Amino acid sequence: MERIPPDPAANPDRHRAENQRQLREFAESPPYPVHGLRRPVVVPAILGAWETFNGRTTMVCLSYGWCSDAAEPPPAFGRAGAPPGLPRPPAGGTPMAGGVPPYIRVDTGPPGSAGEPADLLGVLLEWSGGPAGVEPVHGRIAQGELCVLGDVWALRLAVDGQAVTVLGRGVDPADVELGPVGDLLPYVVERDRLLAQLCSARSALPEPELAPAHGIAAVRVFLETFVPGGPDAAGSYGALARRAVAELEGVLRCGPVRAKYLVYSMVNQITELRQSVPWFSAPDGPRAAAVEELLRHLVLGQPVASEPAQLLWEQYWSAQQRAADADFDWLYGLWVEAWTDWAQERERAD
Repeated sequence: MERIPPDPAANPDRHRAENQRQLREFAESPPYPVHGLRRPVVVPAILGAWETFNGRTTMVCLSYGWCSDAAEPPPAFGRAGAPPGLPRPPAGGTPMAGGVPPYIRVDTGPPGSAGEPADLLGVLLEWSGGPAGVEPVHGRIAQGELCVLGDVWALRLAVDGQAVTVLGRGVDPADVELGPVGDLLPYVVERDRLLAQLCSARSALPEPELAPAHGIAAVRVFLETFVPGGPDAAGSYGALARRAVAELEGVLRCGPVRAKYLVYSMVNQITELRQSVPWFSAPDGPRAAAVEELLRHLVLGQPVASEPAQLLWEQYWSAQQRAADADFDWLYGLWVEAWTDWAQERERAD
């Protein structure tokens, strides 16, 4: 199982065929009702991603408006949500009033999720990286709870017992109207069209020129693109990933398969920290120290304070590869607890 979405330019025909199969199967038989944008009209509209955990779908994402990574294949297994699987707000495009291109993402949770607590600020920080020096503004509008952070916003609604979170930019949240999506197939067809366009454009371009980095530094550069507020890999994602694997293989002399496994493990641990450990996305959280200890432990084999958490992750990650649909909630919970303890120890030491 590979939970980083593969770079479609690396082998576009194979990846497109596999992802198209997954997408069509999902669209033909969604696990629960899915809600989408009714007004305003923002195009293109695609099935952006879905998240699963222990074999259960926990979120379905529909994306409206173009952004640079919206046509990447979705994470289809395990705990998804790793960038770039979920579309991010666009950095450019044809602006509307105010100069901001319109973009909306609608995330529908399963039945019964409406009663779950919402962390709209956390969702915004994970999605946008968080504009520097901008304070969030919380409030309520007719549709539901609202959080605004600079020029991006998150809106939480309860629809027929389901939690629906809308993320937006370039659109007034008061103008948003949702409705049930009766057929997801058009969202898949449009996604495939965009993916074909993206792959064609990428195949015509030379390999992007990367800033020099060798050995562990090359791995660190790739990992930092997954850290909240880190650099955007954009079109260099595939090149950065390939270089990280090659450089790690050179350092460890472990072979390409093992090097790829380790890089994917590190990336997925970072994305899970973003999703489940609040301090990792906090502006003043010790995420840089966590990434550094991750590299020291897994690559250099050095003793680190976070070793208990990292050993638990290795157990969890290895178990997920063998049986993705098995119930490892207990192991995942221990891992979250261990990283929480690590951060608290650092805070006490400071």
